[in-house]
Amino acid sequence: MGKPRMALRLTAVGALAALAACAGRPLEAPVDSLTVARVMGQPVEVDPLLPVAGSVWPSASDEERRGTIGNPDAVIRPDQQNDRPPPLRRGSSTPPALPPVTDAYPGLRQPAPPPAPVYAPPARADGRVIPTPQGPAITTGGGPGYATYTTPDGATGIAVPQGSTTTLMDADGRVRQVPTPR
Repeated sequence: MGKPRMALRLTAVGALAALAACAGRPLEAPVDSLTVARVMGQPVEVDPLLPVAGSVWPSASDEERRGTIGNPDAVIRPDQQNDRPPPLRRGSSTPPALPPVTDAYPGLRQPAPPPAPVYAPPARADGRVIPTPQGPAITTGGGPGYATYTTPDGATGIAVPQGSTTTLMDADGRVRQVPTPR
C-alpha cells in the first residue's frame, strides 16, 4: 500500500521539477518562420506560383486520337495505313456466336436443361383457425416462425408453432400450449 503512494509522489515531484526547469527559459517564436511572420502581421514576400517548364499540358501532337482500353485501335500512326475497317465491337447484350450444329457426333448432344423451378409463395399466416379450450383463435398475420392471433372476445397474442404443439402467448402474459392444427 505504501509503495504505490511513494511512487506517485516521486512522479509528481519529478514533473514539478521538469516544469520548473522550463519556466526559467523565455518562450521565443522562431523569427524566420513564414507562419509566425503572418501571425505577427509582418509583410511577407512570397514567390508567385509559376507553371513548371516541360510537358505539363498536351501539345498539338498529343491532341490526335489516342488508344484507350475501350478502343485500343484508335491510335493513328503515320507509318500505319488506315485502310482496314475498324473491328466490330459487340455490346454486352449481344450473345456470342455459337458454332454450327452438326450431327457428326449425335451421342455428344447435351440434353435440354430442366425447366426453372416455379416459385411457390409461402403459406399465408393469416386466416388460420387455432382451436383452444376457450374458443377458436384466428391468425391475423405474422412472419416466419410466428403468427399473431385474435380470439372472439378481442384478446390478442403471438402463436409460435413448435411441431405438434403451438405455444400461445397472450398480451396479458398468459402462456398456453395447444395442439397444432393440421
